[in-house]
Amino acid sequence: MSAELDEQYRTRPGTPMSGPYSTNQMDDFYTALSLGEAKPSGLMNLMQHLIVAEQCADGASVLDVCCGRGLALPLLHRYAPKIARYVGLDISPDNLAEARTRLAVLRQEYGNPFPVDLVECDVAGAWPKLPLFDVALYTSALEHLPYQLGVKSLAAIGAALAPDGVLYLSTPQAFGLPPRPLRYRVHVYEWSREEVASAVEAAGLVVDDVMGLLPPEPDEVAAELAERYGSGAVDWYHDLAARVPKALLDTVSSVAVPDRATELLFVCRRPA
Repeated sequence: MSAELDEQYRTRPGTPMSGPYSTNQMDDFYTALSLGEAKPSGLMNLMQHLIVAEQCADGASVLDVCCGRGLALPLLHRYAPKIARYVGLDISPDNLAEARTRLAVLRQEYGNPFPVDLVECDVAGAWPKLPLFDVALYTSALEHLPYQLGVKSLAAIGAALAPDGVLYLSTPQAFGLPPRPLRYRVHVYEWSREEVASAVEAAGLVVDDVMGLLPPEPDEVAAELAERYGSGAVDWYHDLAARVPKALLDTVSSVAVPDRATELLFVCRRPA
């Protein structure tokens, strides 16, 4: 972060230097879909966990930071059963209890393909002694911490990744300088893309890719598609919009418009 931005954080009222954690959890998209509800935020959460699961190599060790109710576990069991281990960290005992219940159901279906440890931990505080990990997830959680504690949590993740280890980090994209109004009241602080990149770099990581996860309004999607790919992409988008359910189209189209997307997935790597 620049000195100018840092000065704003220290001096302006309502800055993210302090404040409570939020233990609000992301949508349980499995339950929602079973009840016939397919909303963009739920499909976004399904997609980001599926992206991670499909990229996990056999033998990889996986760290789930702020694992919540263990929503990553079903897709890992299904698409990455040969990972070496999974460790989930969360500050909330209630969240971890839900994760253990989910795990018990999965064990009945899949057996025990890989070891699982669920650990109560303040991810911005002192971590338990852990081995280095090949893959880390930090999905839809950074925004639930005050800014400085979010920075600390990213530093801890950077230290926990093995060389060439990958972090999948998702968080809403805020625009403009702080202090900014929150888009979602359950959040504590919403980060700009530049703030995330700066904190990730300070943690010893590099950003390899940035994908959109939730789109802006349709006209903004069309505008960025035109800028990136030309008018043909806009025609393709409008054609899909006439045929594809909105929740599905939002999930897919947002990947291509990271500059305007309202939620981002950062793919970060610890250099070898």
